[in-house]
Amino acid sequence: MTTDIRIRSRRRDGGIDVTVLLRHPMESGLRKDAAGRPLPAHFITDATVSVDDRVVLEATLGIAVSRDPLLTFRLELDLPADARIAVRWRDNLGTEQQAETRIG
Repeated sequence: MTTDIRIRSRRRDGGIDVTVLLRHPMESGLRKDAAGRPLPAHFITDATVSVDDRVVLEATLGIAVSRDPLLTFRLELDLPADARIAVRWRDNLGTEQQAETRIG
């Protein structure tokens, strides 16, 4: 499966800085196209971030979140060099995506 999730992490000052980009149109359903027709709602409803199968972040999103949401947070965890971070999201149309990478 191709994914529209980009994960970056960097160990710094005893913790791990994580940035996750969720490429998604995040359409509210309140806008109209050039012809005046309403654009259907299409937005991420929830996202989960896990480290080695342990949930570290759960987010509920909605129509007020801009296109291509960017989640940035810091993990204050002592993790082994081979630790993996996984991200999964689901939208209001039932689409799900996930990505996983080794923590940098």
